[in-house]
Amino acid sequence: MAINYVVTKKVDTTKGETNVRYYATTRALQKKPVDSAEIARQLAEKSSLQDGDVMSVLVQLSGVIAEHLHQGRTVSIDGLGNFFPTITSKGVEKPEECTADKVWVARIGFKSAPAFLKKIRMKTKFLSIQLREQKKANTQKKNTPGNI
Repeated sequence: MAINYVVTKKVDTTKGETNVRYYATTRALQKKPVDSAEIARQLAEKSSLQDGDVMSVLVQLSGVIAEHLHQGRTVSIDGLGNFFPTITSKGVEKPEECTADKVWVARIGFKSAPAFLKKIRMKTKFLSIQLREQKKANTQKKNTPGNI
């Protein structure tokens, strides 16, 4: 399996000049997410636990992590990485106006463990959606009556 990607144009106007660059992005046609039941089944196969035992742990995991995150703590899971809260607030004119009632958790960040990232990088393949569609269109064009 491969990660689908498209090429996206980005315009950089910093330093007073326009600079056009193209980057791979994952905004198109991603595969169906893997659900907890599939993760539980796979973990059960690799351990002495039953599917239901693993599922119970997975269900409880988000609550336990949330308990620590709402206290402002980073949660580190060996071999996986760190989860941490990122905060923001409403913009104010004076520092003393930035009170707790104007602050909220914007999202939960995740920084992968270096070994985890390395595992993913080593085995990942990529497939351009645009090139696949272009090849498909060219094949159909060749096979239409009048082009054979």
